[in-house]
Amino acid sequence: MTAQDDDKERDVMLAADVGSYSITTVNLAVQMAASMNARLRGLFIEDEDLLQMTGLPITREISLTTARERPTDVDQMQRAMRSVARQFEEALKQEAGALRIGWSFDYVRGRLRDLGLKHGADVTYIILGQPVSHRLRSRSERAPRKILLVANQSVHQKRALDVVLERFRHENVELTLAVDNADSELAHGVAQIQGEGKRRIVLNELKREQLFDQLPQLGSSFDCAIISRHEKPEDLRRILKTLSCPVILVA
Repeated sequence: MTAQDDDKERDVMLAADVGSYSITTVNLAVQMAASMNARLRGLFIEDEDLLQMTGLPITREISLTTARERPTDVDQMQRAMRSVARQFEEALKQEAGALRIGWSFDYVRGRLRDLGLKHGADVTYIILGQPVSHRLRSRSERAPRKILLVANQSVHQKRALDVVLERFRHENVELTLAVDNADSELAHGVAQIQGEGKRRIVLNELKREQLFDQLPQLGSSFDCAIISRHEKPEDLRRILKTLSCPVILVA
């Protein structure tokens, strides 16, 4: 079975919670599904850690506008989460409908990265939403878009990269490629893209052992990351912990 045939049997999943939902990430997921002619699954996660923290008697909410403190309320927090979930579902409906992509929506309680990693036996791409802090980060108009590609045994990473590059087609791109084998098919594919000359793509290559040394300094600078789900679970969690951008996990 070829990678193209395999894609036809798989879905794209977008997982988000109240702190990571954005229309930008919805658009990325829709574009990914459209590129595969695949179905899009939306998964909104009611953050159980946030609810537990909200219920503690010592927890206080501080208003951004008045700086006043007030006790937190679990019911109020759940209503806020469900309001964002409705926005998420409506965005999926509109964006997927515009491209005539099949879609579904589920609402569950848990932790974003735990549930995102557990799902997907029949999913080619799992897209984890971006934190609010990243969306609000200031960015120079001339600064290049920064992409992290952690290469591993996946035939689908090149397609994910193509979709992300298409989204940034009018901007300069700085691509950080972490790979063990510089002669791999993926590395050659990246080099071919760089050599097309249609726009400026700066390529930074890292050995995989260098990645963990540099991520604490680089993790907050990326606009998108593409990572294989073939990574060791402990390595994958370590990488995800340092990133504050949308992450595409590839089967």
